[in-house]
Amino acid sequence: MTSLKQSLKLAALGLAAVAAAVGLSTALPQPSQAQSGLTIFGGVEAEYRLRYMIDFNYPFSTNSRYYLNIMRTKLPRDVISLEIDYPDTFTEVGGRFDPNAIELRKGDWRGSEVIPVKAIDWIEEENRIEIIPEQPIEANTDLVVVLSDVRTPRRYGYHYFNLRMMYQGDVVNQYVGTWPMEIASDSDHSR
Repeated sequence: MTSLKQSLKLAALGLAAVAAAVGLSTALPQPSQAQSGLTIFGGVEAEYRLRYMIDFNYPFSTNSRYYLNIMRTKLPRDVISLEIDYPDTFTEVGGRFDPNAIELRKGDWRGSEVIPVKAIDWIEEENRIEIIPEQPIEANTDLVVVLSDVRTPRRYGYHYFNLRMMYQGDVVNQYVGTWPMEIASDSDHSR
C-alpha cells in the first residue's frame, strides 16, 4: 500500500513538472484566497484534525510523553473502546511505546482524573493500540490519551496517528480523527 501511495505522489509530481515546463499552469488547480495554506498532497481536514502535546520531544528520547486530546464533540454517544493506529515509519526509525505507561484521562491538554481501563493492548505487528475502559465513557466528555515513556524515533518527522472509537450500540469502530504529530523536533510541542 505504501509503494502505491509513493508511486501516485511521484506521478503527480512528474505531471506537475511537465505542465509547468510547457506553460500549462492554468490547467493546474489554483488555491483560493480562502485557504490558509497550500497542501499539495493532502493533509488532515480541519474537522478531523485532533490536538496534541508532547513533552521531551527529542530524537531517541526514552521518556517522551504524548497527550492526545479528543474533544467532547467527538463523543456524540457513549464510547466503549478506542483504537489508535500509527504509521510504520514511527517504529522503523526507532519509536516504541510502553503499554504499561498508557492512561486515559478526563479533561483536555494534559487531562485530570484518570479513567479506569479494563485493557490496554499494543499490537505491534498491526501498528495499533487498543484501549477498553472499565465503563462506557459518557457522551460529551473531553478525553486525553496519555502515552508515557515513549521512545521517540531517532529522526524528525511527521507521523499521522489515527483514532477510531466504538460507540455504545455499534459493532465496528468509526474513524474519528487524526493527530498530525511533529515528532523528534528537539523541543516540547503542542498543536
